[in-house]
Amino acid sequence: MKRFFSTVKELIFEKKFTILILGGVIGLLSFYIIVIIEDIDLQAMEGFFSVYPEDLMAFLGDLEVIANPYGFWAMELLSFIWLYAGIYLIFMASSLLSRDVENKTIDLSLSKPISRYNFLGSKITFLYVFNMTVIGIFFLITLGSMVASSTFRTEGIFLERLFATYFSVVLFLGALAMVAKFSSTIFLSTKKSVAVGVMVLFIMFFLGSFYVYMDEAIQGIKYISIFYYYNPVDYLVKADSALFTRDIIVLGIINGVLIAGSLFVFSKKDIPN
Repeated sequence: MKRFFSTVKELIFEKKFTILILGGVIGLLSFYIIVIIEDIDLQAMEGFFSVYPEDLMAFLGDLEVIANPYGFWAMELLSFIWLYAGIYLIFMASSLLSRDVENKTIDLSLSKPISRYNFLGSKITFLYVFNMTVIGIFFLITLGSMVASSTFRTEGIFLERLFATYFSVVLFLGALAMVAKFSSTIFLSTKKSVAVGVMVLFIMFFLGSFYVYMDEAIQGIKYISIFYYYNPVDYLVKADSALFTRDIIVLGIINGVLIAGSLFVFSKKDIPN
């Protein structure tokens, strides 16, 4: 167990600047969007968008969301967090294990007093620590920006909704990253794992976002998409606790299954010399 925690610590120190930079950059982007919201008349925008066709508004989001500062912020930032942070997490998840194989250091690492479960488990643990810290930095900068914004103070600072959304983002990104991690235990190749992770990401995005435009007979395909269980706008604007509970449970199960699957596959895998 000592070796487990020392490995996690080593990885955190190795990526400490990446954590600060990535969390800070996304946080500054959030600050910029909040500043923009401060200068926008959201009620006027509601009137502007009201003349748009219903089908287009169904895709962009309802008027209640667009006219709400939390809704506008979530649509501009959280709806694309998979692009700002998810793709990087997929790349990192793909390389954490496979780079040891590709650099032919895996045998040396496993020769130390550490089991395969602990070896891979330490890398998975680091992946979630990285994810939670980056998103934590981003949310702290966001909270400070919202407190400084008269628009958000007028609307109200909803700490419990932001806290719930934080966990949703972490589990959502964790699920995307664990798809790549699971792939890396199968292929032991960074390129193949990244390719699978990115391909699954875009397939999930398509199925979870555009199912409404499919034939009704196949719209049920949305349930296999990770994106379908990620609804930050509904948590922030509508305080939909039932939806949040469902999403957290499903995303938690997805993360747990992928973690267990990765550990099982790696424990049985033949490591090439």
